[in-house]
Amino acid sequence: MPVWQIRRVDPGFIYVIEHHGQYKIGKTTRTKERLKAAKTWLPDMNLLGFKPFWGMSHHERLLHAGFAFYWYAGEWYKFDGDDDARDLLLDGFLAFSDDNPDINSRDFIYWYNGEGMVELLMAMDEQKISLRKFQQKESISPKKVF
Repeated sequence: MPVWQIRRVDPGFIYVIEHHGQYKIGKTTRTKERLKAAKTWLPDMNLLGFKPFWGMSHHERLLHAGFAFYWYAGEWYKFDGDDDARDLLLDGFLAFSDDNPDINSRDFIYWYNGEGMVELLMAMDEQKISLRKFQQKESISPKKVF
């Protein structure tokens, strides 16, 4: 899609899983296999959906940075007491098409920038730290001790 500067590379799916008020933001190229694997380690999880994107890895990383305040562990996020942030993720995610990576990749740009998540990405870049260190620094979620 030359107009939007979206290159048709790294095709795949972003998914969101809910489990007891925690949300996993992940990526996959194999939806059926991913769902089967997820059900083995979380049999009572709630899959919110798989949404197709170009640049799947890039989009997943942007989401992880954009929700850094709510990072819990790994790819898991908790929105305790912040229903607006949780709804931003869920409503935004569910609004993406189930079958059109062109539209999703374009609309993601508007959603991400329009909701101010890009500011967190800019802060991470200015600090010149890794995504994980940024999440650890910015997260307001109490952490589980493993």
